[in-house]
Amino acid sequence: MSEVVLDRQGSIATVTLNRPEAKNAMNDALLDRLVETLESLDHDQSVRVIVLRGAGGAFCVGGDLTVDHSGTTAAVAESRLRGHVRAAEILREGHAVSIAAVRGPAAGAGFSLAAACDLRILTDSAVLRASFLTAGMSGDFGLSWSLTRLLGSARAHEILLLNEKITAEYARQIGLATAVVPVDELDARVTAIATSLAAGPPLATAGIKANLTDAENLSFTECLRRECTRHVATGLSEDAAEAGRAFLERRTPHFAGR
Repeated sequence: MSEVVLDRQGSIATVTLNRPEAKNAMNDALLDRLVETLESLDHDQSVRVIVLRGAGGAFCVGGDLTVDHSGTTAAVAESRLRGHVRAAEILREGHAVSIAAVRGPAAGAGFSLAAACDLRILTDSAVLRASFLTAGMSGDFGLSWSLTRLLGSARAHEILLLNEKITAEYARQIGLATAVVPVDELDARVTAIATSLAAGPPLATAGIKANLTDAENLSFTECLRRECTRHVATGLSEDAAEAGRAFLERRTPHFAGR
């Protein structure tokens, strides 16, 4: 059984963490396969949306604490972790829009992966928790970075240091959840959002995601420069011309990504 399952439906790729017996806790095999899968999707320009989900009743409870790392040196462990956190980097900065479909608990690095996604759809019974303090660790997969930029410094401090459970409703109130739905509506809502995004102009969608990434890392002046370049490039694309024709003809546009 593969620890990560990939399902392609056209330009939508669904990546499922597949250790349901362990609530999708991360071991090396799962993380190796996850990075490999996301790398391949990031190199495929036909992929427009990546949906990340967990098998069974959980999204991901973080690292597998039953794994014995006592014989591993710090240098080897850090090298391995640096390779594995590439998964969060691709979800955050890759060309495809990433959606976390969160059912049940998302804790530790599982929470980190959800936070790295562009959008987060939670079931009403989902629970988020940093959990790093519980494990005596400082945190990985970029959760401190993601929470600071998503919610601000004060809220990030609260979530990471107080280490309290975050209900789906509270996540919605503070802007961490894009939407909260009943558990039996999660798949339909995620599919509807993914389908809508995949049907949009891919060059413009990727450009918007790149603009947003730049906004988190660069000066306003540099963001303006890059924004102008992308805006002109997309404005001169065949997709933009098709959008204009479709508007005048009062029909649904058909985008080719050119």
